[in-house]
Amino acid sequence: MLFKNKNRSSSGITIAYLLEDTSLCGGVKVIFEHARLLSEKGFSVTIISKGTKPVYYRLGKVTFLHIDHSFQKAADILTRFNLVVATFFSQVLELHHLPINLVHFSQGFEADCPYWAGQSEEVSTAYSLPAPKITTAKRVASLIHERFSQPVHYIPQGVDLTLFPPKEPSGNIEKVILIGAWENKIKGVRAAVEGFAEAKTQRSHLKMVRIATLPLTEEERSVYPPDEYHISVPPEKMGDIYRNCDLAIVPSLEGEGFGLPAVEAMACGLPVILTRIHSFLSLHSTKDYAYFVSQDSPSEIAKGIIRLCDDPAFALQLSEKGRRIAEGYPIENTIGRLVPVLREISSRQPGEGSQNITYLYIEKPQSGSSKEVTLLRELSKQTFAPQHPSTSISAENPLTITVGEILKHARSSIIAVSLDDTLYFPHKWTAPLLNALEKGIELASPVCSDFFPVDMPYYSPLTFNDVAALMAEKHRGRHEKHSPFPRLCYVLRKSSLTALAPDTTLSELPEYLTSAIVPSSLTHRFGDYYSSRRDDLLPFIPHGTRRVLDVGCAKGFLGELIKKERDSEVYGIEINREVAETAKGRLDDVFCADIEKAELPFHEDLDVIIFADIIEHLYDPWRVLAIVKKWLRPDGIVIASIPNTSHYSIILDLLRGRWDYIPFGLLCVTHIRFFTKTTIEEMFIKAGYTLVTLEPQPLPAHLRESLFNMLGEKIRVEKLNDEVLHPGYYIVAKKAC
Repeated sequence: MLFKNKNRSSSGITIAYLLEDTSLCGGVKVIFEHARLLSEKGFSVTIISKGTKPVYYRLGKVTFLHIDHSFQKAADILTRFNLVVATFFSQVLELHHLPINLVHFSQGFEADCPYWAGQSEEVSTAYSLPAPKITTAKRVASLIHERFSQPVHYIPQGVDLTLFPPKEPSGNIEKVILIGAWENKIKGVRAAVEGFAEAKTQRSHLKMVRIATLPLTEEERSVYPPDEYHISVPPEKMGDIYRNCDLAIVPSLEGEGFGLPAVEAMACGLPVILTRIHSFLSLHSTKDYAYFVSQDSPSEIAKGIIRLCDDPAFALQLSEKGRRIAEGYPIENTIGRLVPVLREISSRQPGEGSQNITYLYIEKPQSGSSKEVTLLRELSKQTFAPQHPSTSISAENPLTITVGEILKHARSSIIAVSLDDTLYFPHKWTAPLLNALEKGIELASPVCSDFFPVDMPYYSPLTFNDVAALMAEKHRGRHEKHSPFPRLCYVLRKSSLTALAPDTTLSELPEYLTSAIVPSSLTHRFGDYYSSRRDDLLPFIPHGTRRVLDVGCAKGFLGELIKKERDSEVYGIEINREVAETAKGRLDDVFCADIEKAELPFHEDLDVIIFADIIEHLYDPWRVLAIVKKWLRPDGIVIASIPNTSHYSIILDLLRGRWDYIPFGLLCVTHIRFFTKTTIEEMFIKAGYTLVTLEPQPLPAHLRESLFNMLGEKIRVEKLNDEVLHPGYYIVAKKAC
């Protein structure tokens, strides 16, 4: 009868947490605490484990079920829960195909642990699967978001502050507490014991208090026999042991998730020595709440212990700052953030959400596309349906596709449609649209920066996703009905289409369905790669200019503008034959050739040569600039625009281990050379020019403050050079005398 009624809890939600083992450790303790507190919130929670029922933890209303076999063999039991929370990567791999609402709960990226490093491929596969993800570790959240392009809920772990009240600090150090099993390779216990032993030789009054889940080994005893050794201490007793000590060493290595002992010790008012890893450094932006040491460095740990022994004022300072940090991690906040996430996930039917959306990608037929256009279409498809198959439909005009044709491909209750194959989608673009459907909207569309203001500029996939996340938070729950903005893509229910005539076209849908623009979902439209007008370059072209050569003229829109506004003859050179033919209808003549190899019929008779974002595409731009001088009149000029590789978006991407090529922009896939302000200037001087203008492409003034606020969360901005703010530079150069 235990699993007969899956909705018997007061919240209407039943949850199963899966545990490989129940031996006491921080990660297991976190699961028990979540389960117990959720049960107190009205959830019906069951822990299913291959381990035995714990005797050290009071589970309260939580049901415990022991199994002797794999979780997959318990499928008939798991399907009776609203949510099944997998707490280890192997569980995700084992269960992801079942018709259950599977949640992937991660406290640390398993492949970082030496024990699991040999299974890094399996770990990556598990994290790539579309199960909703929750993590207590900020680094893991970033990794899931950036490496696996998966949405993730970051919910930092908290501590029960009633169990860890602070002691009255004295600043005097005698007892040093160290938690963790000697055998645990991710904890760095050996380095801490060795560091303590070294400090003990200089400060003989020190005593070591050890807490572990396994008996003391002879190997550890040979390094230093602890003065106290406790095994598997119940959580409610831990606070008393902390308060009986004066200093805590928490020497975890980079694979650590949240690092619960560090926060518990700080809550009790102990100064702490922490290793310099993402988990501990992310507890607060100040980084002044602990004495930080390198990983596996006994000597640095020894120096830290001695420093704190000899400097009571410093010890008191760390005690106070650490306690304030710990007070920011109450377990009530953790559960308060966890409850709505679990409610939202449980509201889906098994398999609903991203893994049960039919993705229909409508694209225009194209032939002879350039590398940029080909990459754009590939990226658009990949970001439209991340980790999921999509169906492509070819149509010259996507709006002429009929409802009947869409329904032929619909395999689920939710349908996502892309009408523009130049769109780029952020990681979580469907989630706000699905929420809008829940509120009665029949056709929900994201916004695009073409027609909706965004709070921040973006220049790379990572910074685009950063801005998308800001938009999602700022506009959460908003939607605008009867908006005049175009529907470039949307999400809708299959049932909304079945009520319409099969020959209804997509262009007619807004007439029949309640539609809305949802500002919390952002997309980016690249548009036609060869149709850029580049009006920004017109002010640099002097009035009275007679003859102009536009290098890389594309479809000739810039040249057409120059002819109209400056009454000039404009010639173009374009390497793409099909595009060059189009440009001929707008310019006086177009040469289909490669500028690096071309011999054009000019000799000191051009007033202006334009390189509009072309220099960076050349193998030898220094040589090209030197050669084209012979085509310029003595007073002629070269006008160029060149991207800035020292831009903040590229720096931030590099700090996050990324260098992502995109169809066009700062890191266009066909960029061959990369320049900063200084190297731009050096290139023109080397090629025989004098710079008349070297002007930055401006950052909109209204975005500067919000941009600095965002950057301040990632890098120090007090002395930030303005060069990092400029996406590129305008250059005007004349022949050197």
